[in-house]
Amino acid sequence: MKRIIIYLAAAIVFISCENDINAVREFDINKLGVEQAYDIETIMSQTGHVKGVLTAPYMERHLNNPPHTDFPKGLQVVFYTDSLTKESILTSNFGTYQENSTDIYLRDSVVFISLKTAQRLDCKDLKWDSKTNQFTTDRFCRLSTPNDTLYGQGFRANQDFSRSEFINAYGTFAPQDSILSIQ
Repeated sequence: MKRIIIYLAAAIVFISCENDINAVREFDINKLGVEQAYDIETIMSQTGHVKGVLTAPYMERHLNNPPHTDFPKGLQVVFYTDSLTKESILTSNFGTYQENSTDIYLRDSVVFISLKTAQRLDCKDLKWDSKTNQFTTDRFCRLSTPNDTLYGQGFRANQDFSRSEFINAYGTFAPQDSILSIQ
């Protein structure tokens, strides 16, 4: 009787341990050339000056063509001036960095806050074009200042948001010259 139970248990173990070779190959192909990292903190500098600090809970670096880095669980970048004061903060629920072109694409609840100009941009996606040094989007976005809020379809701005423009804007705003200072 013990012998039958042992043979039966061994048969069940061998029958239940089956791997689909095609599923194993597909898993290996999908993860081949992918580096993963958790709790990322990257300091971005230029000529010895800290320009920004990127933090993210998770990152995947794909080595295949074209090589790119994804931040599927979101990211935050804090930009600094040369005197190391915070200049702006950028957050997004997803980001990808194209290594060949050095372009950055952000999507899903993108928020850019400029502490220098007191502006906040909210949009669905935003692209950083390294050739023109501009942020651009062709989707709906909202730009808020302490005095007014503008809405539009399509937007572009330089790196520090000191110059920005909507492609198709609507909303009310007061021109800079007409804002009165009450003391």
